[in-house]
Amino acid sequence: MGIRLSIVMFAYNEQENVRPVVLDTVAALEAAVGDFLDDYQLVLVDDGSVDQTGAIIEALAQDNPRITPMSHGTNRGIGAAVKTGFAAARLDYITILPADGQVTVGELQKFVPSIQAGADMVVGYYTQRQQVDGSYRAVLSKGLRFGMNVLLGTQRPMDGVYMFRRDLLKTLPLKSETFFVNLELPVRAIREGLDVRSVPVEVHARRAGASKVTSFRRMAKVGTEVLKFRGHLLAERFQG
Repeated sequence: MGIRLSIVMFAYNEQENVRPVVLDTVAALEAAVGDFLDDYQLVLVDDGSVDQTGAIIEALAQDNPRITPMSHGTNRGIGAAVKTGFAAARLDYITILPADGQVTVGELQKFVPSIQAGADMVVGYYTQRQQVDGSYRAVLSKGLRFGMNVLLGTQRPMDGVYMFRRDLLKTLPLKSETFFVNLELPVRAIREGLDVRSVPVEVHARRAGASKVTSFRRMAKVGTEVLKFRGHLLAERFQG
């Protein structure tokens, strides 16, 4: 028996990637129905793109009733895009996929056995980040993990791809506004003592273009989010 899964995919100026990635994703999802999926919903969030990304998403949604298009009038960042996608998700479980094709549906299948065995959440960790994205991205990821270990006491590797029960959103508030929101949710789940399991995930090269999360400015903002999150946790502890 499979699961009912909402997949959130967010994009900002990904006109070269979004159509082929979505078409490949839909084909893989359709093939998975009757296998590890009973049903699926694909939520596509355009985060205020200034290219043709939004128009492409709308056209794709017209051709497939399982696609839910969402759009921000202006670019609000990954954190807001993730939250918009979560709010639009309607099936029992939620996961995310990048619109650049770096993680595929085949990798999501690795999460399902743990979900079916009762896990509240399954988090992925990339096994070959340096080989695919280069040393610079690998160093940034290691730096973020070190900061999370020191400031939050989180030692478990996690790289922002995960699957979880949708009803967890009712009890795990999300405060972050950067891509750190993808780490905040697993951290909160772990701190609440939920059943959170880890699986290795293979990451692939982007189809086209360059990552938008590797600039020093963006990474500094994420570092600030980690500090703010620590403050939220302390405040919540005293309030509780």
